Amino acid sequence: MLDASRSDGSLVALKRLKFPVGLGEMTIGTRFSSSSLFADPRNHCIPILDIILPMPGSDVAFIVMPLLRQTRIAPFETVGEAVEYFRQIFEGLQFMHENNTIHGDCKHNNIMEDGLSLYTTPPHPFKHEMRRDFIDRTPKPVSRTIRPTKYYLIDFGLSYDFTGEDGPHLLQGPWGGYKNVPEHQGSEPPPCDPFPVDVYCIGNLINQHFLDGVPNPVVPFVGFEFMRELVSDMMNKDPKKRPTMDEVVFRFDLIVKGLSWYKLRSPVIRADELRWWDLSCSITHWVKQTYYILRGYPAIPRVS
Repeated sequence: MLDASRSDGSLVALKRLKFPVGLGEMTIGTRFSSSSLFADPRNHCIPILDIILPMPGSDVAFIVMPLLRQTRIAPFETVGEAVEYFRQIFEGLQFMHENNTIHGDCKHNNIMEDGLSLYTTPPHPFKHEMRRDFIDRTPKPVSRTIRPTKYYLIDFGLSYDFTGEDGPHLLQGPWGGYKNVPEHQGSEPPPCDPFPVDVYCIGNLINQHFLDGVPNPVVPFVGFEFMRELVSDMMNKDPKKRPTMDEVVFRFDLIVKGLSWYKLRSPVIRADELRWWDLSCSITHWVKQTYYILRGYPAIPRVS
């Protein structure tokens, strides 16, 4: 992966693909970047801006994409900001499934954000604590409540398009970064339906980072028990008992409607930081939230 800038000054990333292995990723990425699908606000697939085809005698191509950031580099300040993250990734995966395509690797580092707007000076794409020009350290990011960001599903190397194929849709496992998928257990797991696997993986992502964590190295945030029942159903060991992404989105909307303004404005704190969260931290947080309320910033910062 390389970073670069285009003639218009926009920052981009170049991903190296080797033919013919990378052809599938390029095809699916290009499909979701087409005008008919890209215009849909539910589309959260990272767009392909350009393709650099292999030179004569070479099998290496490059796809050009917007330069994105890992979501955890700029911490969530409020529960409402995290709720918007959930909404967008659910919506994005629902959109892929609606178009008969699985992602195939819904893990945390395959979801990134267009977070450059959170900084007054662009940060370095790899040395995140430094500015892109390396002159100084990266300034503190602006709150997502003030500058809502869009989240993207990236890396379609394990994606599969079932358009035009009759069901049942089965693929031979295992695949993807999460090794705890029930359908992939055993020395020779049978072919399985990959759509419920996507549902499991996106639920597993939320479970690891916002509910239970993973002993060494993932410490979860606290305050997200309202997601417990939905996530548990998404991670049901029986894939036939898992909700579809349509059902996930419907149930999530009902959950959000039941959250109070106070809950949505509450701080996002890591479990290992609770001991340091004292009265002064609470006062600072709620003074800032009061300012946001008075300025009319919504508790859930949706991208317009």
